Amino acid sequence: MTVTVYDIVPGDVVAPAPARPRVLLVGTALVTAAVLAVFAGLIGVYANQRAATIAGGDEWIPGGAGTIPLTPASVMFVTLVMSSIVVQWAHYAIVRDDRRNAYIAFGLAAVLAAAFINQAAFLFGEMGWVIADSVQAVLIYAIAGGQLAMFAVAVVFLALMALRAFGGQITSRDHEAISAAALFWHASVLVYAVVWTAVYQIK
Repeated sequence: MTVTVYDIVPGDVVAPAPARPRVLLVGTALVTAAVLAVFAGLIGVYANQRAATIAGGDEWIPGGAGTIPLTPASVMFVTLVMSSIVVQWAHYAIVRDDRRNAYIAFGLAAVLAAAFINQAAFLFGEMGWVIADSVQAVLIYAIAGGQLAMFAVAVVFLALMALRAFGGQITSRDHEAISAAALFWHASVLVYAVVWTAVYQIK
C-alpha cells in the first residue's frame, strides 16, 4: 500500500473570505436613531406647549376645537403590537430557512399594516381638528402624521425585503435585510407607543 504525503505550504492556503460588512443594518440603525431624535423633539415641544397652556389657566383642548378619541388610538396600538410580533416571527422563520412560515408572517404583516392605516384614516377623521385654528392641531397632526409616514416607510421597506425573500436572495446565511426591516418596523411601533401615551392617553 502506497501512502502519499502532501506538503502544505502556508502561503498556498486560501484565506477565508472577509466578513461582509453589515452596511444595510448599520445604515438603518443610524437612520432609525435620527428619526427617533426627531420624534423626541416633537414630543418635547408638544409637552412643553401643553404645560405652558395649562399653566396659563387655559384648557389644552378648548371646547369645539377638536377631540382626541382614545378608543380608536388604543385599537391602533394593539394592531401595531400584533404586527411587531408577526414581523419578528417572519425574521425568526427566515433565520431558520422556514420559508412557509416566513411567507405566512409576511402576509399577516401586510394585513395588519393595512388595518392600521385604515384605522389611522378613521381616527384623523374623528378628531376633526382644523390645522389653521390652533397650535394644538398643528402639533397633534405633525406628530401623528409623522408616525404614520414612518410606518408607511417601514411597510415599503419590509415589502421590498419580502420580495427579495420570495426570490431566494435572503436566507439563513444572509438575512441582514430582514433584520434591518424588522428594526425599523419595531422602531415605528415604539414611536407610536410614545405618541399614544403622550398625545392620546394623557391629552
